[in-house]
Parts: sequence; C-alpha cells; structure tokens
Amino acid sequence: MTKILLILTGGTIGSEKKKNIVNVSKRNNLLKSLLSNKINKKIDFKITQPINIQSENALPKDWNKIIKSIEENWKDNFSGIIITHGTDTLSYTASALSQYFFNFYKPVVFVSSDKPLNDKKSNGKSNFISAVEFIRRFELPGTYVPYKNPENNFVSFFIGSRVKQIGGYKNNLDNSYGDEFCIYKNKKFFFKKKNNPSIKLIKKRGKKRKLNTKFRFTDKLVLINPYPGLNYNFFDLNRLKPKAILHTLYHSGTSSLRFINFIKKNKRKKINFYVAPVSEKKKNIYLSFKILKDLKVKSLKGITVETAFAKISLAYGSFKNKKDINAFLNKNNFFEKNSF
Repeated sequence: MTKILLILTGGTIGSEKKKNIVNVSKRNNLLKSLLSNKINKKIDFKITQPINIQSENALPKDWNKIIKSIEENWKDNFSGIIITHGTDTLSYTASALSQYFFNFYKPVVFVSSDKPLNDKKSNGKSNFISAVEFIRRFELPGTYVPYKNPENNFVSFFIGSRVKQIGGYKNNLDNSYGDEFCIYKNKKFFFKKKNNPSIKLIKKRGKKRKLNTKFRFTDKLVLINPYPGLNYNFFDLNRLKPKAILHTLYHSGTSSLRFINFIKKNKRKKINFYVAPVSEKKKNIYLSFKILKDLKVKSLKGITVETAFAKISLAYGSFKNKKDINAFLNKNNFFEKNSF
C-alpha cells in the first residue's frame, strides 16, 4: 500500500463557508472526507497539522514549522508528501520548499483549492486526487503544484520553483516559462518536454535520502515593489536593519533613480541589495540597470520574485559565510532557471 505524509496547514482547502464568510475549519472534516474517495482508500495517510491559518497570514517561521513537522514525521517507506495550502501565498511557500527539498529523493506536492470544498465548483478535489496519483505512480523527486485552472478540463502540474501568484480576477495559476510540467486528464498523465527538465535529469538531481535539517528560513528581509512616486524615506533602516533587501524591477529591467539614491544613502550600513526578476536573455540594458550593476547590486536572473525571496530567506537563515550564501543563490537548485 502506498504511504503518504499529509501535512495540513489550513487555507481555503481547509476552510468552510458559512453565511458567505470563509474561514479555516478547526476540524477539517471536509478535507478529511477526501480520504474516503475510492482511490484514496488505497493510500495509507499519516496526517499532521503544524499550523492552521489562512495563507495570507503565512510567515517564513511557518515554513520552518512545516519542515520541522516533516522532519519529525518522515519515514523512508513513505512514497511522498502532500502539503495542503491556501492559494494566496501558495507561490511563495511552494518556491520556498522547492529550495529546501531541492535534492530530496521523493515528491513534495502542494494541494490547494480555489473555493472551500463544500462549494460544488471547487477544484480542490481534482487537485488532491491528481496529487495522490502523481505520487502513487511516479514517486518523482521534486516539488510540484497541481492546479485545475477554471477554464480547463484537466489539472496542470507546475514545477514548484516556477509558480507565480494566482491572478486576482481569473484565479489562474501560471509559471515563469509558460509551460506546465505535465497535465492530468482522464486519469492519465501527459508530460511536456518544452522548457522542462527530463525525468532522467530530475531523478539525477533528487538522490538525497536525508532531509536538510540545518536549513531554516529567516524573516529578516525586506521586499520592495516599486510604483510611481514611491518615497524611500519611509524606510527607516536606522531603526531596524534587515539582512538583505530584495527590490523588484519593472518589466524592462529598470528601476527609478530614487531607488538608486536609496542604495547610495544606505551604503555604509552594509545591507545586501538584490533585484529580480531579471531576464537571462536580454543583451541591451537600460542606464538604471547599469548603475545598479556598478553599485554591486546582485541580480537574481531567470527566476520569479517568489523564488528570489525564498532563496534569499533560506540562504540568510541557513548560512553565515557570505561565500556560502552567494553559492546557494547562484545555484539552479530545482530548475527555477530554464538553463540546465
């Protein structure tokens, strides 16, 4: 019998709707009802719940609670791990744990739901069943996110290090390179080669049987998203100094002169600045990006903002040596970059 470690964390999939108000359920009765499905009856689930929150309240310390729960409950005879999670910060947590589990030998699959499970239109059941089947059939190393987008009649599987935040209007999950890893339709899996690593390469990457127990995430970071008129004087780094600052760029790879002045102003504080997303393919750059390079601002190229944040959080939470931090940030851990 297939054995799966099931980690419950709350989110919409662990919520109930009462009088048009959605909130996490203390009993998770609806989620546990999924386990009575014919397919799932053939699975031996070990269930644990380290947190029970709506995902908009998730913090890096909650990522640490999840991995600690996995470290405490993992057995070698498990075929994989399913983590239920809310959709709002799904891309951040999936990106984070794809870094923690980058070389692990079993699959970690995130399951979410666009609506509570007591809503007939919810995609949660489809997402969950496909996750179970993926683990049962393949036991493929890596972190993955199955999600049935509203307009599709199939479940898309995305590589966890590539997912982007779900859109607020269409509720679609997408990824950095525009291609699913595979789809699940009519009880069959169809793998896509374009922009994806091969099964052979994934298995070669994921061979480590022990968990990375020395890895932990830190919240001593700042993520800044620019907009016209952003006043950087509101960021008082004299009061509270972060370990690093990640600043997103506009689509052309540009930033405002105000950000450049902000870096110069805080140069003596020895705070490490990072920027993302940055394309690996662009040959021509704008002046503002050249200035950032001259100021030794590190570009995290070819990855999503979510994965950039996750890598910085894990690197600064796990390593003290700057050389080790940079080595981890530069490494293409679990195919977050399309160069492999």
